[in-house]
Amino acid sequence: MRKSSFSILINTCDNFEDCWMPFFTLFKNYWPDYSGKIYLNTETKSFEFPGLNIISIKNNVQTPDKKITWSECLIRALKTIDCEIILYMQEDYFLKDYVKTELVEKYVDLMTENKDIHCVHLTDQAIEANLQPSEYENLYPAILNQRYLISCQAALWRKDILFSCLRPYEDAWQFEEFGSKRGAILRHNIFVVDKNWVKLDEFEIIPYIFTGIIQGRWYNQVPPLFEKNGILMDFTKRGFLDEMPYKSISKKLIHGWKHLIVSIKYYSELYCLIRSRKNND
Repeated sequence: MRKSSFSILINTCDNFEDCWMPFFTLFKNYWPDYSGKIYLNTETKSFEFPGLNIISIKNNVQTPDKKITWSECLIRALKTIDCEIILYMQEDYFLKDYVKTELVEKYVDLMTENKDIHCVHLTDQAIEANLQPSEYENLYPAILNQRYLISCQAALWRKDILFSCLRPYEDAWQFEEFGSKRGAILRHNIFVVDKNWVKLDEFEIIPYIFTGIIQGRWYNQVPPLFEKNGILMDFTKRGFLDEMPYKSISKKLIHGWKHLIVSIKYYSELYCLIRSRKNND
């Protein structure tokens, strides 16, 4: 068995601890030939699973009472990883079929040989690509000017590029929205697999449920997958997405106010980025 030439980062937090056992049960079932490190981005907790080299990062163990942002958690995680290329996933990306390891390794090798490839999205469910293929087999360059050039779906990232996209004051949704605009200005070389080849439920390199928990509640595709693999779960603790209660006006206003504060920070930085880019061109 070839030793894996990349590491996997499972981005999570302690509130999603109930996902870890089913995630790694499915991981072990459907990716048995992965032999590398798996970084689990916890806040204070550790987790182990037989036969897997899981490194619990515990990014906030020194100040557990101080809540840090989603982006700050990810920044701290990236600082601990000693691998140049990582596969980014999240704890609710539950594998549903066997991973095509040889294809993952193929694109890792391609990124190792070509430093200008910053990111390779391995699914057809993330971002939009140009119609013209690139010089790399079955890869298309991403359209720079799209709302979500930066996506949190499964992708191979050059660690330093992912790090450069992050800002400590952003949550996950702000990272995707504002990070996409930063990525376009900085002209990150992001690629997508050929969507005529990789298709949801037809042929997938990493077959997984695209977000098993939405707004803190289970997605309805999860129970059949768990049952098929003998995974027991009390789904009543979280409930399901279609049972989500109505969000009050006060919560909407608080969310809007927080988003406005981040937007002001973002647009201030965006102005500086644009000026810097023009000066360098």
